Amino acid sequence: MKISLERKNLYGYIINSIMVIVLGIIYWKQMNDTGSSLWNWISLALIIVILGMLTTVFFILKAQLKAKKQSEAALLKNQKLLQSIINNTTNAISVKKINGEYILVNEKYQSFFGGSEKNLIGKTNHDILPKEIADRYLEADLEVIKAGEEIQIEEVVEQSDGPHTYLSVKFPLLDASNRVYAIGNISTDITERKVITESQKAADTFFNISIDSLVIASNERFIKVNPSLSNLLGYTTEELISNPFANYILPDDLEMTQEAIKKLESGANLVSFNNRWICKDESIKWLSWNATSDLNTGRLYAVVRDITEDLLLQEENEKRMNELYENQQKLNMILENISDGVLVANTDKQVILANEVANELFGIEDDSKISIDFSDHFKVLNPHGGRTFPAQNLPAEQALVGKITNDIDVLLMNKETNNIRRVLLSGRPIIDNENNIAAVVVTIKDISRYKMLEEELERKDQESRRRIGFKSTDSKKKK
Repeated sequence: MKISLERKNLYGYIINSIMVIVLGIIYWKQMNDTGSSLWNWISLALIIVILGMLTTVFFILKAQLKAKKQSEAALLKNQKLLQSIINNTTNAISVKKINGEYILVNEKYQSFFGGSEKNLIGKTNHDILPKEIADRYLEADLEVIKAGEEIQIEEVVEQSDGPHTYLSVKFPLLDASNRVYAIGNISTDITERKVITESQKAADTFFNISIDSLVIASNERFIKVNPSLSNLLGYTTEELISNPFANYILPDDLEMTQEAIKKLESGANLVSFNNRWICKDESIKWLSWNATSDLNTGRLYAVVRDITEDLLLQEENEKRMNELYENQQKLNMILENISDGVLVANTDKQVILANEVANELFGIEDDSKISIDFSDHFKVLNPHGGRTFPAQNLPAEQALVGKITNDIDVLLMNKETNNIRRVLLSGRPIIDNENNIAAVVVTIKDISRYKMLEEELERKDQESRRRIGFKSTDSKKKK
């Protein structure tokens, strides 16, 4: 059974006191038997003084033991308080002797090792970790001792949910002699922060290298712009940020721009909003804005694109389309006032334009349903002998190979009615700017009536000759 110091002090005091008292009684009896003298009284007084000193020492020791007990209780209380504080922090905290033995760890640090180590106190990293990892931690601790001051390092710790990155602050602990006796460590989990930082770096990289101009702004000034906008307008980033952006907007467009900003501030998105900006070289550029706002911060976020060339190209295209439309109208007027039928076909032999005469000839109003080689509607015959006219010699086929044909005399026999028309066909290719055949034009001149009149005149001429007794050349030859 272990006896406490208080009891040892009490037992010692009682035993010593008894011995001194017994010694005093014995000496007192001797004095009575032998007679008293000065030295005897002095000896007796010394015995009494010794008893008093024993009593004084007892109470002094008792007071010291009480004070020590109170100090130990306060120290234990402080240790528990300190342990409670460090256990309730999100940081991992540890203290190790210079030989690597743990003398203090909190619950967060203990969690690094899961349930595999119930208590780290008195153990080293080599006792609980693979040698390679333990050696790496030991090297970091030695760096602290060499430096004699705190250092910061990033450490990767494998945990149950995967690797975590910690920013560890390691610092030396000094004793009364100013010598390092331990190494403290406070580790902060920066895994999420590191992910956010990397994401922020990626976002900044994207922001800075984007071809489109990217903008973060208030309702009056740019907060952040990427180099693309600076290059676009010719101003430095500092110039754009230091001045209200209204300074760079064409005055005529300022009012509608302010109205657009008010819509953004109300929560509406801005899509393809166009306004004009004054560049540093005093040129004017059209910019197209797609923007949104953060109602909590009041910040505006926008993607900007230069549409100056697009608008000029659009304007030129509109001008060309108008000119083309005017030319088309003029062409239609010319075609409709030509007495001959006119067909225009592309290189795929599809009719893309026919005038009214041609529509009437074919009996079709839809131009696209007319065949440029007439094969769907007529039999094309040679007027001399009535044989089928070779398709490859028709004007359209000749024009597709770059040849020009004029006044090919053919008969067109309607496949449904067998009516015959005598026509003159001509054709020529249309050449584009690159000297390629873009289309072909075929004209149809109906000469049926002329041929009928010609034959009628010939017939009447022959009758008149017979009536007046005119002998034909054929009759003379017979005689």
